[in-house]
Amino acid sequence: MAERQARAALSRSRAVGIVLRTAHLAAMAALAGGAWFGASAGELRGAVVATSVSGLGLLVSEASHSRHWVYQGRGLLVLAHLAAGGLAGALGPGALLAALVIGAVGSHLPKSLRAWSLRHWAVVE
Repeated sequence: MAERQARAALSRSRAVGIVLRTAHLAAMAALAGGAWFGASAGELRGAVVATSVSGLGLLVSEASHSRHWVYQGRGLLVLAHLAAGGLAGALGPGALLAALVIGAVGSHLPKSLRAWSLRHWAVVE
């Protein structure tokens, strides 16, 4: 019975992660596309908010997987992703493109690199 509940909780957690990632991709696409085609800051405000809120949800979800998260490959890439996104106001669409690339690379890294710890100099779960 406990194993069944654990699988159900994992399934719900995975579903939430998928919904958050999909929302983040959609919001970021609207933001990057709008910026690329010269939309004003006011026109992009909703996309900025949606990208930020969905990104925060993803960050919380990802960070809950390991207490070592922040200094593992996955956490380091999220920090780089946030930095690139944060610079978008000053640097424009190029910084958003950098954020997209960093996010895509981080999402598709093998687990051995995502879980590699700068602090431990090894893979840590």
